Amino acid sequence: MCPSHASRFSRGSQVALAALLLGAVACGQADEHPAPADAAATAAPDDTLNLGDASQMDACVGVSVEAATLPVDLLAVVDGSGSMGDATLTGVSKWYATKAGFRDFLEHAPSGMGFGLSLFPVSTDSTAACSAERYRSAAMPISDVTQMASGALARLEAVTPHGQTPTAPALSAALDLAVSYALDHVARSVVVVLATDGLPTLCAPTATAAIAAMAKAALEGPGHVRTLVVASRSLDNDDLSGFDAIAVAGGTARSLVIDPHADFAHQLSDALGAAATRLVACDLAVPAPPTGEHLDYDAVNVVVDTSKGRVALPHVSGPAHCTSAGGWYYDIDPAKGAPTRLDMCKSSCERADSSGSGASRLRVELGCKSLVK
Repeated sequence: MCPSHASRFSRGSQVALAALLLGAVACGQADEHPAPADAAATAAPDDTLNLGDASQMDACVGVSVEAATLPVDLLAVVDGSGSMGDATLTGVSKWYATKAGFRDFLEHAPSGMGFGLSLFPVSTDSTAACSAERYRSAAMPISDVTQMASGALARLEAVTPHGQTPTAPALSAALDLAVSYALDHVARSVVVVLATDGLPTLCAPTATAAIAAMAKAALEGPGHVRTLVVASRSLDNDDLSGFDAIAVAGGTARSLVIDPHADFAHQLSDALGAAATRLVACDLAVPAPPTGEHLDYDAVNVVVDTSKGRVALPHVSGPAHCTSAGGWYYDIDPAKGAPTRLDMCKSSCERADSSGSGASRLRVELGCKSLVK
């Protein structure tokens, strides 16, 4: 709580209120997908408390409040081109390993998670293969994983790798579907997972920069959809750096690379699991202030408790300003409307996950001026 002429209750009252309101929800909490909860903290009204007065930073003590971590839903865009029939160094084909990886992931997916599936190419005919509308109509839309897992596995099982790699129309359609879903499910975080072994070979645009621009538009648009790339290390360094560019533009920092010398299926399952368990997206609902108080959007801080102490993550203006130091941003600029989410930079999720044991590692404090980068 920031001391000021407007705040008249004692330091002891501050400590008592902080104890009553202490609550934290973190990336990777034990209950993976609870129904979005009312994040209001419960406390006795105190008309002398003004959580919106962040004008003074000296000796400021923020009040921890409860903030719901948003569940994560995935839409997988899976490459079934001819090269996926090639053998891995373990002897099985990349497609066989891909099916095994998805089976393992779907059989152990978090309860309540949403999952959707799109396969490419849809046809060996170049005109059909380049039609984004064909991919939109053929995709399995995001729905509860327990209800659609068997159907998704049947789709994967029915594929024989064939054709070239028309990434642009497949990814464009998937991002459109994901954005529409996200706008209808604002209390959930949505990640498109592009799983492929090669850069585009068919259908314009094939340039990495153009495909990265698609991912960037989905991230910075109203749906805040992230793009995660899972790529095979059989590609050369230039190709891998191209996938990194797509991942950066999509808000996931870097591509996840499958090592052909190791278990392909296990690595793919782990990559999907990382996305599902909030290592890619660990967004929070905007918390409600204590009863009877107002929320100053310039007096909100997201904090990681590490073994070395409390670390406040910087408030950045948007996903383009995320760095390795972590950070967070509002889904809606408070100057233009009322935010509903605190969207996390990917490195914030990773930092919280590596901060130590225990479920409560990422929390929100109200009342002190936001740390701004």
